[in-house]
Amino acid sequence: MKILVFGASGPTGREVVTQAIDAGYEVRAFARRPAAVGAWSPRLELVQGDVLEWGHVGPAMRGVDAVISALGTGRDFGETNLFSDGFAAILWAMAEAHVRRFVCVTSAGTIEDPNEPFWYRTGGRWMARHVYADQRRAEERLRASDSDWTIVRPPRLLDGPKRGDYKIVKDGPAGKSYEVSRADLAEFMVAEMMAMKYVRAAVGIGY
Repeated sequence: MKILVFGASGPTGREVVTQAIDAGYEVRAFARRPAAVGAWSPRLELVQGDVLEWGHVGPAMRGVDAVISALGTGRDFGETNLFSDGFAAILWAMAEAHVRRFVCVTSAGTIEDPNEPFWYRTGGRWMARHVYADQRRAEERLRASDSDWTIVRPPRLLDGPKRGDYKIVKDGPAGKSYEVSRADLAEFMVAEMMAMKYVRAAVGIGY
């Protein structure tokens, strides 16, 4: 089985690539800077491209069985169309190539959580408001599609090893600490790709 990973050079994307390879999958890693993926395996194929360029996304989709998106803006919280327009290109290419399975990460900030930390409600949401707005538009694109999608909404992402004690909640926030490691996030996304427990659903993940 071959997986196409978008955002493969970011910190979450690198975790997804590594864990998918470790799980025995063939991986096609799509990134603007493929060298930044930082992994090597005979089952890894690096593809250079921009997700906002449909002419790059279409060819990359050929011959894959599933798609994982770990797209992110890093520390750039300005206005963006990366998620909404990127998902549009991905969904178009999936339809053209007859690929149905799509697992993606957005953010816990796309939904309301009355129990979120005060610092986040008063400062974090305002700082990342443009990113969250675009992620909501991207989620709407998914809901309007006929793909077998799963949206994963993490809170604050941490570096470090897998803990394995994360919680998953359908259509709501998960956990009490408002954080999760990228390693645990990637583990769940790779597993859910095949488990298909939450098809056409959004889930929260957290400790």
